[in-house]
Amino acid sequence: MKIVWSTQARRDLRAIRDFISRDSEHYGRLQIDRLITRVERASESPSTGHPVHEFSESGLREVHEGGYRIIYGIQGEEFQVVTIVHMKQQITRRRLR
Repeated sequence: MKIVWSTQARRDLRAIRDFISRDSEHYGRLQIDRLITRVERASESPSTGHPVHEFSESGLREVHEGGYRIIYGIQGEEFQVVTIVHMKQQITRRRLR
């Protein structure tokens, strides 16, 4: 399955890396590597994620890595990463576009 990163998801990765890198560049890169690896694993078996409870009608699913929620959708043969949010953040419809 082909992985497609939305503009929002790419922004999320940069923001996560930048935030963590303020304290440690090593851990900033390490967290990004973990998130990307989790996306790759999830794309191999996309049904393992569970529906996004705030927007269950959307068809979006999520998997977790550390303190983050990786929100994705499936479109044909594409695994579309929509956004990545910290568990303590609220997800708005705006982030899901």
